[in-house]
This record gives sequence, C-alpha cells and structure tokens, in this order.
Amino acid sequence: MKMDFEDYLRRQSIRPIPAPWRKEILRAARPQPQPQPAVSSWWREWLWPCPRAWAGLAAAWAFIFLMHLTTPDDPSSRQGGSASLQSFAFLQQETAIIAQLSAPEANRPAPPPPPAATKPRSSRRVKQSIG
Repeated sequence: MKMDFEDYLRRQSIRPIPAPWRKEILRAARPQPQPQPAVSSWWREWLWPCPRAWAGLAAAWAFIFLMHLTTPDDPSSRQGGSASLQSFAFLQQETAIIAQLSAPEANRPAPPPPPAATKPRSSRRVKQSIG
C-alpha cells in the first residue's frame, strides 16, 4: 500500500503554483518586522517596584565612591601602629584593675559602717486611737 502511494506521487507532474497564491504564500512566509522594544526598558522593569529606593541607594554609593576618591592615601594618616599601642596600654590598665579587685579579703580595705538608725526629730508624742 505504501509503495503504491509513493509510485503514484512519482508519476505526478509538478504543476506551477498560481501567481496570486504564490505571492500570498511568500508574503505569509516572510518574517514580519517585530516592534523593537525600547533600549532602556529592561532596566526600568528591574527598577520599577521602588525607583526612589534604588535612586537613593545609587546616590549613597556615588557618595561613598567620591569620598573614597577624595581621601588621602598617606600611610601617616592611618592609625595602625598607634591603635595597637593604645589597646596594649588599655589591656595593662584592665589587668591592674582586675588584680586589685581579685586580691584576698585581708588586703582589702574595710567597708564603711552602715548609717545610724534615724531617730524622731521631735520629742512630742502623738497619740493614735484605733477604732
């Protein structure tokens, strides 16, 4: 059955397509020009949810970048060595204070005596009657 159909097709002569059909077919097959999206639309879609927040973030980064460019890059302006000396001196002070506070009780000064009990300021007695 399959062979019969193929033989039938082989025996057929190729007829030319009518001119109006040919123009219509070629017009439909030709790629249609697609409207080009705007060049900047991808970043607008990305920033659209909150454009003010993105603008503020961009301004902050620009400010940080400008501050980085304008600050001097002198090694003397950095406090790398002196900061470690300061922290070492502070550590020595803390060690001395901890040693004083953790000394045995025999070496500690005596606490001040508690204040005396308060006495009435007048000698007059007030009678109170209940009931």
